[in-house]
Amino acid sequence: MAEAPDAEPYEYDPYADNPELRECVNALSARDAILEPGIAKTFEQFLDLGGKEKEGAHILAESYVGLPHVLNVMIEWLHVAGYRKREIQAMVEDHLKHLITQHFDPKKADLIFTEEGSVPSWLEEMIQFPTWRELFYQLAEQYPDCLMLKFTIKLVSDAGFQSEITSASTAQHQPEVFSSLVKSALLQITTGRVTDAHEHLQDFKTLVCHSQHTYFYSHSVLQSLSGTSQLTHFRRWLGQEIHREALLRKHEVTNMGLHLTSVGSHSRLFESLSSMLSRSALNPADISILYKHYTEDDPPPPVQFLQTPHLLGLYGEYFWFVKFSCRPTKILWYYTGTHLMFIDFSCIRAKFE
Repeated sequence: MAEAPDAEPYEYDPYADNPELRECVNALSARDAILEPGIAKTFEQFLDLGGKEKEGAHILAESYVGLPHVLNVMIEWLHVAGYRKREIQAMVEDHLKHLITQHFDPKKADLIFTEEGSVPSWLEEMIQFPTWRELFYQLAEQYPDCLMLKFTIKLVSDAGFQSEITSASTAQHQPEVFSSLVKSALLQITTGRVTDAHEHLQDFKTLVCHSQHTYFYSHSVLQSLSGTSQLTHFRRWLGQEIHREALLRKHEVTNMGLHLTSVGSHSRLFESLSSMLSRSALNPADISILYKHYTEDDPPPPVQFLQTPHLLGLYGEYFWFVKFSCRPTKILWYYTGTHLMFIDFSCIRAKFE
């Protein structure tokens, strides 16, 4: 007759009837739990739920391993073995960054502020080092909804390191941080060396054209600038540059751009321009509406509405690359198109006379 297998020994759990207390005990029993930032609050909760002070201290002592001290001993051994201090530091930091990236939990990270009740002192110390700031930038891109990382990026910006935040995806969720990036980028364009102007312009366009939201916000900032006529021309030129970049990135910004140039106050004009620019193609009906407004309205709409690179590009493409035929539609396009270009230049001339 086969013998029955030995039954597993029964282990009495004094906390089985109290799930909340059991949860506290599990937290106190975690490896090196005494080194965790929120362990004091956990210990207080353990006592409030009926746990004994002596018993809690015993659990913390049993769970202590001392991994940071073991790491310090290993670092000392590497130094004795002939490694330089910088090499050891880089080795340890790279390994820690790998572990943090691999095991990062945004929900647990958000609990840090809940448990601490204020900004942890260790966080303010970490952002003073380039290595850890770079880690925060990387994590913020991977977890854009993490509140702890959003606040950390703001701390980094407030500490004067906003020029390091080159990724729009890292800053776009925080208006204050993104505004500081836009400001820094504009200063680089206006005060930087001429030889670096193209590079600074490209960086600015990459920043503000990250999404439709960043485009609209940045373009609105440009529109709010005021000053000399020279600044007005610069603002208009820069707005056209970022609009062109946004179109190249396949962002639907045509109507946004028209509203930002106040075309929206002329509804029929807006509809016609939006129709042609959205499709990147001219058509007789919309051309006729433009012609009518600029020849019959008193006063006519601002000529700046027609001075967009996109629209002028469509005219140039049509005049120079479309083969002309004598069909009525073609005649209408050429006829009204020529008058629109004439009106454009005549309005400019009349403005300065």
